[in-house]
Amino acid sequence: MGQSKAIHQIEERMGTLEPESLRYKILDTARRFKSSWIDLGQCLFSVYKDKLFKDWGYLTFEAYCLKEIGIKQLTAMKLLKSYSFLEHEEPAFLKRHSSAGSKPSQIPSVESVNSLRLAKQSERISEGDYATLRADVLENAKEDAEVKKKIRYILNSHNPQDSIEVKEDRKLQIMKRIVLSLGISRNELQNLSCPERILKKIDELVDLLADFQK
Repeated sequence: MGQSKAIHQIEERMGTLEPESLRYKILDTARRFKSSWIDLGQCLFSVYKDKLFKDWGYLTFEAYCLKEIGIKQLTAMKLLKSYSFLEHEEPAFLKRHSSAGSKPSQIPSVESVNSLRLAKQSERISEGDYATLRADVLENAKEDAEVKKKIRYILNSHNPQDSIEVKEDRKLQIMKRIVLSLGISRNELQNLSCPERILKKIDELVDLLADFQK
């Protein structure tokens, strides 16, 4: 379930409950948690840009995120890059978010903003197509699955020699081969007493590829 739909359902349920009830308070906490990524991204951006993590005893930004706030490197970088994208490309959106206090259901997910960021970098996406994607993400808070689907459609329409099904199947087959190869290599490295931190990075990459296959 996408973030905006999940938040909308939470808000609908809250409307049927007494604001003083424990159930209402739990739902309100969950709603704020789901919509707080922009604030967290802003904080992480400051920590990264000003290297504040060094003042707090950490050698790297990644170590700070993992040990201090329990966020893996892939998640931390997605938050950081998505917020940085908004700050550089969409400062007006951030200003509206901070001053007007957008409803949680109107805030795009970090995944959809990250997809928009990647679309902005693609030379195969025209200005007109990007404007449509931008409206979907920043104005309508469309779910990431829907945004990704539209991006795939745009890219396929500019490269029609293969059908969408053929390309998706090819992508999945490549990912499966990579996952299999990584699994074999990981076992070999483990038998050779490879450092645990490297094995964990391999596991994270395998998990990421597995998510894309779902």
